[in-house]
Amino acid sequence: MSNPFVLPGGGRGVTGSPTDHLANERTFLAWVRTALTIIGLGFVVARFGLFLREIATGSPGSTSPASEVVGIFLVLAGSLLVGFAYYRFRSVHQDLKAGNYAPRAGMEMVLTVLLVAIGVALAAYLLVTG
Repeated sequence: MSNPFVLPGGGRGVTGSPTDHLANERTFLAWVRTALTIIGLGFVVARFGLFLREIATGSPGSTSPASEVVGIFLVLAGSLLVGFAYYRFRSVHQDLKAGNYAPRAGMEMVLTVLLVAIGVALAAYLLVTG
């Protein structure tokens, strides 16, 4: 009797079971949620300068150049993260099908460095403008 969890062409190294593929899909969706959060934060940062100016002066004005640049950067970073997430999803999917999956941590390191840099930059911005 054959193992129902071994994919065709598997049997070499670690084979991909349905639970492995479902975990890969959940990981991809988690990356998408993270990217959407970063995109949303970018939108808020870009528009928050405008909101503060309207509150202070009582009339509509333009956004702060610094908050607009940071906001656009965050939106672009979130958009790129979706692309990287899909690339990683496909790569892991192919590795699981081939039975030669090996964990990699490059994307996690890049995201961590990016978010630390964004946090430090936003804190510095708040200190300077606050």
